Amino acid sequence: MNSNDASRYKKQTIVFDESGLEASLNYLRNRSDENLKKLLSASGNKLAYDHNSWSSFSSKATIEEFWSAQLSKFTWSPELERSIVAVKTYLLRQEKTKWLNEVLGYLPEGHVFNTVVYLNIGYDDIVFGENVALNLNSQKFFLDNRESVYYLIHELAHAGYVRYHSLPDLSNIKTSKELLSIVKYLTHLEGMGVISALKLRLSEGGLNDNDYKVLLNETERIRRVNRYFKIINSIERNLDEKVGKNGFQIPEEMSGRETRLWYITGCHMAQEIEKHHGVETLRRLVERGSEAFFDAYLELTNR
Repeated sequence: MNSNDASRYKKQTIVFDESGLEASLNYLRNRSDENLKKLLSASGNKLAYDHNSWSSFSSKATIEEFWSAQLSKFTWSPELERSIVAVKTYLLRQEKTKWLNEVLGYLPEGHVFNTVVYLNIGYDDIVFGENVALNLNSQKFFLDNRESVYYLIHELAHAGYVRYHSLPDLSNIKTSKELLSIVKYLTHLEGMGVISALKLRLSEGGLNDNDYKVLLNETERIRRVNRYFKIINSIERNLDEKVGKNGFQIPEEMSGRETRLWYITGCHMAQEIEKHHGVETLRRLVERGSEAFFDAYLELTNR
């Protein structure tokens, strides 16, 4: 490591917080009111609830109702706890430069993190503000502990992106133009998350995640990309149209488990830009935003 790299790493503040994990495991062992209260006060669990309120804006659940419902899906067992602790131990033992270098390689020059990584169970892997949370009770992490590192990279890429472009308001989408702007934002956001972990995955053979299986299957990748732009083109034809119920189904298709359209397409776009213009252009586009990202890609295609 040269002196410039050492100086860059020293500036980064990325702290791991296990308090939500510990509180949730205590609650699973003994579902007492006291343990529930401690769970609800943990910062990582508050972050997950806030993210759920943002992303599922129709939900009116209180934090107590939310977490009671989330953790009602799980039953504590020694095997479950051992699996969770094994993922945590693996993740925290990794050399910081191993994953941090991958993240910084796709963020603007001089980017400095000030981020908490909350280790949780019972919700998704998320970003909210410039902090992130990982769900250590994830089957993909149990099957391959390396996935916890890959998803840490993915979520930190999001935290970096959000420094330059705040998460959009999903609760007040009125027109197709507003919907299109949010779809483009999330395509850029997710595309950069997917590409940030790609090189490490390739070097380690960590390619079990379905997004990467699709990206490495040229036929299926192009099918998903074509489907994505078919939807985009349909939105663009009616930008002043009010968003009805069908409009709100579009984000579901874009993010759905069977389609993953903005993950696949966003990474495809990023790869094409990197191939033709280099990674430095891609890094600058994080700061410039999704419209510039789309412009750069569309200049390379006939779409």
